[in-house]
Amino acid sequence: MLKHENDIIAAIASGQIESAIGVIRVSGKNSLTLLQRIFTKKPPYEHRKLYYGFINDGQGYALDEVIVGIFKSPQSYTGEDSFEVYSHGGLIVMNAILERILNEGARLAEPGEFTKRAFLNGKMDLTQAEAVATVIAAKSKRALRAAQNQLLGNFSKQLSEIRNKILYLMAENEVKIDHPEEELSQLTLKDRLVIVDEIKVNLTRILRATEFGDHLFKGITLAIVGKPNVGKSSLLNLIVGKETAIVTDIPGTTRDIVKEYFNIKGIPFSVLDTAGIRHTNNTVEKIGVNRSLETIKRADIILAVFDASQILDKEDFDLINRLITSEKPIIAILNKIDKPVAINDRDIPINKLIKISCVTGEGLEDLENELEKIALGNLDDSQLVSLNAAQKQTLREALNICNQLTSDIKKDIDPTLIGVNLLSLADYLDEIIGRITNEDMLDTMFKHFCIGK
Repeated sequence: MLKHENDIIAAIASGQIESAIGVIRVSGKNSLTLLQRIFTKKPPYEHRKLYYGFINDGQGYALDEVIVGIFKSPQSYTGEDSFEVYSHGGLIVMNAILERILNEGARLAEPGEFTKRAFLNGKMDLTQAEAVATVIAAKSKRALRAAQNQLLGNFSKQLSEIRNKILYLMAENEVKIDHPEEELSQLTLKDRLVIVDEIKVNLTRILRATEFGDHLFKGITLAIVGKPNVGKSSLLNLIVGKETAIVTDIPGTTRDIVKEYFNIKGIPFSVLDTAGIRHTNNTVEKIGVNRSLETIKRADIILAVFDASQILDKEDFDLINRLITSEKPIIAILNKIDKPVAINDRDIPINKLIKISCVTGEGLEDLENELEKIALGNLDDSQLVSLNAAQKQTLREALNICNQLTSDIKKDIDPTLIGVNLLSLADYLDEIIGRITNEDMLDTMFKHFCIGK
C-alpha cells in the first residue's frame, strides 16, 4: 500500500496569483464529509452539480461567498470523492479557505498528487499522466493540441494494440511448450517473424514520434553560422521579426552568441546567432569564433549562411568542410539575392538550399516550411508523443528484445527461452504504461507537476 493514500488532500489549483476567481481543489475518501463541516449548503450532494453558499470559519462567520462543485467516485478526476471551491480570487481569501480545510483534517497536496491519484486509481496511465504535465507546459496552441490528443488516450491505444500482439505470441508459444509433440499452433515460423517485425516497426515509429515530439513540446535550437558579413545577424532579425542583433557592414561585429526565442508555425525555437567563422589574429574575435564552433555542436539544426552576391572563397569552403561531416540537419542559406547573384547552387554540396533576401524578406516562408519539416519529421501533430527519458529508454530496450526475438525465432530455439523474451517485452510495455512501477519512481515523476494538479 502506498503511503498517505487515504489522506484527504487540498491545494489552490488556480495558483498563488490574484485573479477574479480562485479554485481550491480537495480530494479523498471522506472529503464530502469534511465539506459538510465548512459549507453552509448541507447534503445531499449530487455528482457534477454546483452548489451556492458560504464557507464558514468555524466560529460563526463567513470566510467567503462561493460555488462548490461536487465530483463523486469513481467519475472524478482522481477517481475519489472530491470537490472544488470556486471563491473570489484574492490570495488572502483563497489561503483562508485552504487553511480552514486543512484545519478540518486535510493536508496540503504534494506537487502532482492529484494526477498521481488519478493514475493509481486507474483513471489514466503513465503516458496520459505525462501528457498532463505537457499540457501545463505547452508553449503553443499546436503543442497543446498534440498533448491533449495524448491525454485523451490515443497513444495508450497504440501501446495496447502492440501489447495484444505480444500476448498473442506468448499464448501461441505456451502451446508449443505444453504440447511439444503436437502441431496445435496455426502460426508458421514466417508468421511469427511477421508479427515480431510489426511490433518492431510500431515501436520504432513511436520512438521516432517521441524524439520529434520533444521538438514541439520542449523546443529546438538553431545555430546561424557563416563567415563575417554574410548577413547572419540580418537573418536572425528577419526570423525573429525584430531588431535583435547589431547589423553593420563592418566584418566581425558579432563577437558573442546572441540567443532569441520565437515560434515558427507553433514550434518553439531558440536561435543562436554566432560570431563569424574565419581565421583571425584578433584575440577577442578569436574567442567568439571558438564559441561559434562549440555552438554548432549544441544546435539541433544548422543554418549555414553564404553571401550570394560574392563568389565562394576559402573561408566559405572551410565552413562547408566543417559542416558536411556533421550528422545534424543543415540548411544552406544563400542571402542577399536582391543583389546580382554570383554563386551557382552546385557550388554548395549541402542538400537543403534556400535563397533569401533579408532586405525584402523573399525566401523566409520557404525557410519556415523547411524548418517545420525538419523539426517534426513530416509527422502529423496527432502522431507526436511526449515521454520522459526513462520511458524512451524502455522503448529502446524493448526494440533490442525484438531484435533478439527475430534471431531466436529464425534459429528455432527452445520455446521456453523465446517465452522469457516475450515476457520481458510485455513487461517493458507495461512499464511505459505504468502497470509495473514503484513508489519512488512515481514520486519522482509527479513532483515536476505544479501543486494543484
